Amino acid sequence: MLTLALALVPAVAGACCQLTPMGIVGGIGRLGELSVAFGAADDPQHPTAWQGPLRIATGAAPPCTVSDEVAIVEAPVLLGDGILYVPTYSGSNNRLYAVDTRSCRVLWRSRRFTGPTRLENGHLTIGGRRVPLDRRCRPGGITKDPR
Repeated sequence: MLTLALALVPAVAGACCQLTPMGIVGGIGRLGELSVAFGAADDPQHPTAWQGPLRIATGAAPPCTVSDEVAIVEAPVLLGDGILYVPTYSGSNNRLYAVDTRSCRVLWRSRRFTGPTRLENGHLTIGGRRVPLDRRCRPGGITKDPR
């Protein structure tokens, strides 16, 4: 019985979404073949936010541009299974967007929240609330952009 339980652990662990933070240097973020241009920075020496628009390029495919609504981006920007999680703010209102890196289409956006976006112990939290992600790194239980 113990052998069976131990054999199932890797299958369950492999079913989790793995998010990777994207470092942004000189307004550009890169992970593998993915490259994202974030636009003008708030401070050229020590940036904490980028104006956008986001331009995404994958491999040899032509770049695409993300909707203008995804602007004033702050870290951490996270990538998981072709989905880019992009935190934004306007005044004291924050939002998190899930963007398809192949099409630049916004797949989902959070409701407004206050507080930081964090990756903690493999879990994504916004304003202290956990965002459930399925194994394909899509927000769990949400299939459309709740406008």
